[in-house]
Amino acid sequence: MKIIQIIPMFKLAGAEVMCENLCIALKNAGENVIAVSFYSEKTAITERLEKAGVRIEYLDKKLGFDASIIFKLVRLFKREKPDVVHTHIGGARYALPIATFCRIPVKVHTVHNIAQKEQEYAGKIINNLMFNYCSVVPVALSEEVKKTIEEVYKLPAKKIPVIFNGINLSKCQVKNDYTKKSNFKILHIGRFMDVKNHSLILKSFAMFADKHPDARLQLLGDGELKETMMQLAKELNIVDYVEFAGLQSNVYPWLHDADLFILPSKFEGMPMTLIEAMGTGLPIIASDVGGIPDMLTSKKDALLIDPNEKDIIETLEFFYSNEGKRKELGQNALRKSVMFSSQTMAKKYIDVYTKISEVRV
Repeated sequence: MKIIQIIPMFKLAGAEVMCENLCIALKNAGENVIAVSFYSEKTAITERLEKAGVRIEYLDKKLGFDASIIFKLVRLFKREKPDVVHTHIGGARYALPIATFCRIPVKVHTVHNIAQKEQEYAGKIINNLMFNYCSVVPVALSEEVKKTIEEVYKLPAKKIPVIFNGINLSKCQVKNDYTKKSNFKILHIGRFMDVKNHSLILKSFAMFADKHPDARLQLLGDGELKETMMQLAKELNIVDYVEFAGLQSNVYPWLHDADLFILPSKFEGMPMTLIEAMGTGLPIIASDVGGIPDMLTSKKDALLIDPNEKDIIETLEFFYSNEGKRKELGQNALRKSVMFSSQTMAKKYIDVYTKISEVRV
């Protein structure tokens, strides 16, 4: 099959990493894959895709509404004649109506978050038309996300396949030593935006570090709230205990060297960083929200919490003082990570593409 994967830009974020992993796994499975980026910006992800032999088409989109993208996509679809057009996040607005106009046989959109949050108002209108009237198949990352698609778009459950995100687990640097070193490293990876709850992390960590001066917090990522969070760290007098490490093209050494992974988000779909932590064998604290409970079972392979200071501090204390539980839950998460391999993800998407194609014949 010739498969075109479309995403606005390959910035270092969860949906983009998922799309990268899917493109490479599909290519390794023998499929003909083209990745499309609306914008022309090159990133660590585009470098990895090109190194893996995945062709990338850059459409040079301008900020805001850009009518030229419509004509560029029409030309691309007419020239390439793909069997499948598969969109991610904001790629749907332009690409799905045009793929319908160009009579592309198979059209798929991955819903990367709960449906209420995945698109703005205009995007929801377009998605509703595409899902209900234009034979576009929405794929949910988890059962929880699937329920929200049913609710928002009034679709029957049988029309919404669920496919877990996947990563190349061979890249993970598996942890085998859970003893506490001179510093107890707590790691968070995520864009500095409200949903990721950085202010809650910093306030909870400040109280924890007051009792445990060997604790260190490492925050990987960038975003609009980074400067605000750096100022908050100063106000909390924890600057010497917090590292704002910025974007990292290779997070695996950071995961391996950490003692604990924390993700107290307000909501999530199926976070790639959580899969990376699982594949490393890290003990995990995460919010009991969105698709996370479909990935992890509290007290078995992670500690799932309500995102509040009390729960975070209690679970930090639990893992800090209990090496045995750090190892037990970390190793259980590692064993469970095989459910989230990129090879498994690609196979399931191929099955979806094939099924849609057979129905249309």
